[in-house]
Amino acid sequence: MVAIIANSAINALIVKNKDARSESIDSFSSTIDVHAPSKSHVVATHHHDEDDDSLSSSERCQFDIVTENGSNKNDTVGDDLFSKVDTTALDQEQQLHLRQVLQSTILTLSSPTHSDVRNLLDAYNGHLVNVGHNLLTALRNAAPSQLAARVGDYNENLFYEMRDMDQDVGSIIARSSNNGVDSLDSSVRQDIHSFENSIQTSLGNSKKISYRGSFMQTESTMYQPAHVDYDYPILSNYSQRLFLAFFPLTEEGAFLQLWQDDDHHSTTATNDSSCGSDGNVAPAAVVQEGTVVYIPYGKMLILPSDTIHGGGFKCGKGGNLRFHLYIDVEEEEDEASKTVGGKGGGEKERIALLEHPMNKYTEKHDRRRELCERFVDAEGLESLLGVFFDV
Repeated sequence: MVAIIANSAINALIVKNKDARSESIDSFSSTIDVHAPSKSHVVATHHHDEDDDSLSSSERCQFDIVTENGSNKNDTVGDDLFSKVDTTALDQEQQLHLRQVLQSTILTLSSPTHSDVRNLLDAYNGHLVNVGHNLLTALRNAAPSQLAARVGDYNENLFYEMRDMDQDVGSIIARSSNNGVDSLDSSVRQDIHSFENSIQTSLGNSKKISYRGSFMQTESTMYQPAHVDYDYPILSNYSQRLFLAFFPLTEEGAFLQLWQDDDHHSTTATNDSSCGSDGNVAPAAVVQEGTVVYIPYGKMLILPSDTIHGGGFKCGKGGNLRFHLYIDVEEEEDEASKTVGGKGGGEKERIALLEHPMNKYTEKHDRRRELCERFVDAEGLESLLGVFFDV
């Protein structure tokens, strides 16, 4: 189903929008190679006896929220997450505080029919869809044993491995076993069809959908700074056709922090300290606290491409292995092409938007300012470090 869009003409947009800051903080291409891609194998999530005192908090943090039919076992998600934490070192007051923080800080995206979930999806123009168990198992089995690179922000705690434009989930699964897509089990092929159809239905059934995927995994919890996944010239011109999606590949689930940009102007802060440094950052004109969502196994969250977000959460031995999609809802040929100057007669070339994901951490109108000066972590997140999230 993935369409290959040839002959990129997007570089001119990127050149026009050079950052005042170093590329090391504001470029997805700034990465640290870890290992060459290795042969795929199963990244397993094990369930342990919660009464075993030898287990670490990461081993205890295995999620069983989603039942086989995709529903929640417990609507009081804070209590469910709380039950996975080793509380032996916490007194009664600390346990009560932890329970309250989980309930107030993390929203589980259990079903779009739940009012809180529906309100969030409406606020962010998002979609929550099901992902079949057979597809998830097969894609997890296709995950490399070591992802090839680290995301090049200053935390350097996120591993990723981007797949090529010509690889949809079916071909990723098939190539891991050196077989063709037609040789996949019928249940897997049915899940793939349902998966791609659910994306297309959510984003516009009459449009053709292309996507590119990346495996992601967290080494240790360091909340990722607020960012967008494309450079601003691309978002300015094409955000209406670009989308992001996230879904976990293990029962650990996946966490994501989201911010709403109610103030579309850049911050007026005067302190040059970068987010994540030891210095104090001057308060921005408008500060937005994040909303942390938990995406259960079997669910996928789809968001517009200009959504400000951040990952970097680890609560489980497997590092919350997940899959990140970059989606392009293709437009008509005359809308999706761009006149390239200097080629006489206005030659048109298709723009390969999916070839250019690039994390941008700075403000759109002031590249000296970082988004995380204005978009701050959700209240209560700091108290979850080392207690709920692994460090």
